[in-house]
Parts: sequence; C-alpha cells; structure tokens
Amino acid sequence: MGLVSWLVYGVLCMLAEFLYGSMYLFAIGLAFAYPALAEYNGADLSMQLAALGAGAVIHSLIVFGIRSLKGSGAPAKAPADVGDKVEVIEWLDECSARVTYRGKEWQADKFDSRMPDAMQGTIHSVQGSRLVITTEKAAEA
Repeated sequence: MGLVSWLVYGVLCMLAEFLYGSMYLFAIGLAFAYPALAEYNGADLSMQLAALGAGAVIHSLIVFGIRSLKGSGAPAKAPADVGDKVEVIEWLDECSARVTYRGKEWQADKFDSRMPDAMQGTIHSVQGSRLVITTEKAAEA
C-alpha cells in the first residue's frame, strides 16, 4: 500500500466520525498516519499493519480515558422534571394517582403515604415511567 492510500483511509475514517460521533473513528483515522510514516521510511507491509494496530489501540485508549474523565468530574444533575407541578386527575388508591404533566397523562405515586390526597403535587423524582410526587393540603381561604 502506498503513502497516499494510508492517508486517504485515515481521512475517510475521520469523515465517518461526523456520522457516528463517538471520537473513536477520529482516533483510528489519526492512527492511519503511523503506517503512512512507516511506508515513507521503507517498512514492509507487516510493519505498517503493526504500526496501524498499535496506533489505533493507543489512540482509542486516549479517547476512552478522556471520555471517562468527563463522566466522573461533576455530580449528576437532577432531571429537569424534578420540582415541576402536576395536576391530579384522580386518586386510584391511597398512594397512586393519574396526573397530567406537560399535557400528557402519567401514573404517579406519593413520596410518603401519609401525605394528603391533594389535587396538585410537585414532582419529587422519576422512577422509570412513573412520577413520584409530594402533595400538600390546599391552603384554606
């Protein structure tokens, strides 16, 4: 394989990264520079392939390290739904209800079974497809 072939394959991998978006294809595309350098220095095909493999592994490990550092730095943010208000349609039993939130109907559970059966609530958390809500007695007029 020629110097230009290795570089073209590398550029194609980097362009494919725009479709995939994980940065691994970009890293592998950069690794195609190593067999191109080996070809330029007169190495045989087995050395070129070894250079490609080593470069791909090293670059992939760098991307993996960067991605794992990003995920561990800041604490996870609460979902956007937490703290939002919901309207209770009806109470199904003492702890579960049908509520409307963002124009759609949801199943909801009380955060604490001792809370009153109010017609409004606040989202405490989300468990799967169910909302966990807190309720308070309506203010007396």
